[in-house]
Amino acid sequence: MNHQHGEAFAIMTYRSDDGTETERIWNSRDGVTPFVVTLRSGKVAHHVDWSSDVYAPDHRPQPGERMFVDLTPERARELALRNARQAFAEARPGLDPRVRWATPEAMAETLVAEYLRPGAPDLVEVPASPEGGEPA
Repeated sequence: MNHQHGEAFAIMTYRSDDGTETERIWNSRDGVTPFVVTLRSGKVAHHVDWSSDVYAPDHRPQPGERMFVDLTPERARELALRNARQAFAEARPGLDPRVRWATPEAMAETLVAEYLRPGAPDLVEVPASPEGGEPA
């Protein structure tokens, strides 16, 4: 099957920089994926063992697993506002967003435009279904 991206529909391995944690993440689409993610523990992890990526277009991720999806405008706004608020809270000389933006909301508007490039990925967790069965 022809896809635009080599990582299309692949289950990929991400390993923490200290080597203590590994997570397999499925790319649910024919889109780019980041080389680096943040694990649930907060550790930074890189895509490793590329030759071991598994092409799995029919994969059905289980509740609690994470996967890459297309970033939606709503999610981009949520992430942008969270990141802008954090930047304002952690402002320091030389890295103070107040120099450019009056409020976190104003900064978030700029960030949304940067986040929403075509094919931008988002990393989401598969929720449990209401009945406790497989996700919809």
